[in-house]
Amino acid sequence: MSNPSLSIILVNYNGGARLQQTLRSLFATTEGLAMEVFLVDNGSTDGSLEAVRREFPDVQVIENGANLGFAAANNRALRLARGQYLLLLNPDVELQAGAIQAVLAYMDAHPEVGIVGPRVLLSDGRLDKPCRRSFKTLAIYFYKTVGLSALFPKSPRFNRYYMGYLPEDQLAEVDAVIGAFLMIRRECMEQIGLLDERFFIYCEDEDWCFRAKRAGWKVVYNPQAVVIHHKGSSTRKRRLRMVIEWHRAIFQFHRKNMAADYSPLVNGMVYLGMGLRLLAALTVNALRGLGKAEGSANQKPPRPEQALAR
Repeated sequence: MSNPSLSIILVNYNGGARLQQTLRSLFATTEGLAMEVFLVDNGSTDGSLEAVRREFPDVQVIENGANLGFAAANNRALRLARGQYLLLLNPDVELQAGAIQAVLAYMDAHPEVGIVGPRVLLSDGRLDKPCRRSFKTLAIYFYKTVGLSALFPKSPRFNRYYMGYLPEDQLAEVDAVIGAFLMIRRECMEQIGLLDERFFIYCEDEDWCFRAKRAGWKVVYNPQAVVIHHKGSSTRKRRLRMVIEWHRAIFQFHRKNMAADYSPLVNGMVYLGMGLRLLAALTVNALRGLGKAEGSANQKPPRPEQALAR
């Protein structure tokens, strides 16, 4: 295809059968659309890459051979992509009919919009809250830490981060959308650059949105497009590392985008708070692991037929 209107990029790391389900939903809901699809594999060992090659020969595969992280893997495909619009799509997202078309139509009609995200639902039908959010300011950190955002979920002040005061079906200009489904206009990407590879995973989507808004583009949550996010198919397999990467990402985001607005003393307090939260999260993680180990030690060995029933 000489001039695809849309380039779709998926990053896979041991996505299993869920990756195939995502691709099936993608091709089932985009028939006739001028598009190209890239799969960037970060060293999967579960056979998911081979399964994609068998079932989806038109998907362009890029093999990294190792886990380079979300930003770096997407960038490899973004450098090759030719579409007017570029879509980052997680391998655990199930597309609903018309979702991509709704976002494309909206962006065509609104040239001032650089990035659009859809209404993202979890497997149980609840809203995946990060699909529309504000940037991580000190006030937002404070409200979340002391529990005010949970106590007042409909408050425009206390729950600004997840924008819980807005109806789920209300289109809105927001600070950031989620990288599980993020469509960006080529002109916007060419102006602000590729994803920042200093983010291994987490916050790279928010950083992209931050740079887009700073450059004058709008970021929009469009609930007319709906997708299902079967969350965490890859990250759950390496929970401890994901805890560390999350805290590293929020540190990097603050240092890069927010620290200049505050004094060294305030920034020092922020970094200390992040460090204490990381220590608490690692402690909880270790205790959970210990509890599971003790529970396993107290269990009777499974019978042969139980051991085979996986």
